[in-house]
Amino acid sequence: MQEQIKKHFSTILKALKICGIPTYLFERCIGIYLCVSAIHIIKARQNDVNVITSWQEHIKEYPLNMTALWVVIIFGFVSLLYFFVKVRLKREMLWLDPALLISGTLLFSCALLWRNDDFYLCIGVSLMAIALITYGVSKLKCIHIENITTKWIIVFVAIVSVLVMSFVCVTAVAKHRTFGTTCYDMGIFVQMFHSLSHHLTAVTTCERDMLLSHFNVHASYIFYLLVPIYALFPSENTLIIAQAVMTVSGVIPMYLIAKNRDFKGIALLSACMIYLFSDGLLAPCYYHFHENAFLPPLLLWLLYAVEKRNYKLFFVMSALVCIVKEDAPLYVICIALYLAIDDKSKNKLYALAVVFASMAYFLFITNWLTKNGDGSMMMATRFGNLTIDENDGFIGIIGNVLSNPSYFVSLFVKESTLLFLVEMCLPLLFLPFMTRKIHRYFLMIPFIIMNLVIGSGYSYAAIMGYQYTFGTSSLLIYMTIINIADFDTDRRNIATITAGAVSIITAFSLISGHISQYEDYKERKEHYTAIEECLDTIPTDGIVISNTSYLPHIADRDKIYLLGDDDFEKNGDEIIGLKNMEQYDFYVLSYGDGRTASAIPHLEGAGFTKFAECEGTIVIYQNPAYHGVS
Repeated sequence: MQEQIKKHFSTILKALKICGIPTYLFERCIGIYLCVSAIHIIKARQNDVNVITSWQEHIKEYPLNMTALWVVIIFGFVSLLYFFVKVRLKREMLWLDPALLISGTLLFSCALLWRNDDFYLCIGVSLMAIALITYGVSKLKCIHIENITTKWIIVFVAIVSVLVMSFVCVTAVAKHRTFGTTCYDMGIFVQMFHSLSHHLTAVTTCERDMLLSHFNVHASYIFYLLVPIYALFPSENTLIIAQAVMTVSGVIPMYLIAKNRDFKGIALLSACMIYLFSDGLLAPCYYHFHENAFLPPLLLWLLYAVEKRNYKLFFVMSALVCIVKEDAPLYVICIALYLAIDDKSKNKLYALAVVFASMAYFLFITNWLTKNGDGSMMMATRFGNLTIDENDGFIGIIGNVLSNPSYFVSLFVKESTLLFLVEMCLPLLFLPFMTRKIHRYFLMIPFIIMNLVIGSGYSYAAIMGYQYTFGTSSLLIYMTIINIADFDTDRRNIATITAGAVSIITAFSLISGHISQYEDYKERKEHYTAIEECLDTIPTDGIVISNTSYLPHIADRDKIYLLGDDDFEKNGDEIIGLKNMEQYDFYVLSYGDGRTASAIPHLEGAGFTKFAECEGTIVIYQNPAYHGVS
């Protein structure tokens, strides 16, 4: 009897072993549980139940016994699949449970964080995901991670790129169509491209409330490359779409860099996912258009030239980066210094030549802007926390830093900048810091200066969602890839796949909420279209002054001005009149903006007549002296 019991017990143990138990018991249980929980989250959201704020209601709807039942059913199905699969396929089946754990973690995290921009929740979920996905990838011993063909990698990356680009284009355009863009930074660029496409000059009136070339504010001559496209498709949407396309296109050099560093299979795919789902690249696409959007593709092509030691391409890309903006030469200087140390051949002299040329251009263009344009104001705004006198200039700032390095260091250890550091580097698993090759930290200098140091005083530079992360994110991602490339094969696969997965998770948290703008536009399309058509009735030869939210939609004209505080006459906080009313042919006012709406009685008192009223939202007043052709 005892022998018979032992025999039955041995048979059961053998059957369990065939089913992958207990070898993969943890992975299977946790993976299935997370998948079931994710499905419950999705179903609850469809019923407008928030699993966090309405957690008690969610438990009543999906009690533990229901969850446990589904876990047992799916667990049994997976176990039977193991048991009945043909013997020759058993080895190939060993990847199933680790993959189930990874996919369950990814599905649960994305479902929980979808349209939830709670930064601290995102950190907590990301830390959980890092632990589980790292463990799951380490168990993928039988799946041939590196044997997936290049053709399928390219196809998958192309599909994901199109999907990401489409999402950003659709939601960012919807934000504009629902009047979510403003004069800064949309209206000025619409008017600038109107000027560029008609006269090849970057003249604006709404940027500084006077006739002024945008190139007197920022040395962004790179815009000329986009003029032919805008001339063919003259629309604000062209700029928004072009920005998304430029940003996503950086995945091409990213793929080539990773491949050059011997990434293969899923690791190569994951390297591309790190780029495509980078919050620092996607978030600024929503505010609203900016020259810094040129930086991701240009910098990565520049870094690809570094990888291949292709100095002709290096020179061309260095020149293009320099003309993105007056501070862009800093990127080239840091990359060229990195190359000069990394290149052991005599060709490093070319890199040093680029360092000195970029420095010379940087000093020249900042000095020119200070003397002839708006450079001193921009310097004071960005580096005000490092200047004693507003005329210190860049040389003065360097002197101040060297004189008191303690103060300089204190600037990037503030609470706001440290949180920003976590937000930027957590999806990258802080891998940019994991290297013994000290010269690679040249690539981190732009992040330290442009985000942490400037961000300590000019807060926008240390907030995800503004244009200041386009360039620095690109360099941090590149540092992540080259540091991972130094790992052995197993650690490389674990680090790259985990970073790719966490990048997807954080993007779902911070980016997915923008879908609400598309839903709003879709629901009220007739309303927004009617406002657009009403605004289009304003004669193109008229001189317009407008509320900031409507200015971008009518900025394709020679003269348009932003209605701001300086346009009102005040007695304390009370508005008692309008300045220079005779200069403008049309006032575009919002009923919803109390300040601009308060201009109405003063306009009517001066003889202005109502030109049009749009959907009870906008009112347009016309100067009686205007006799242009509508």
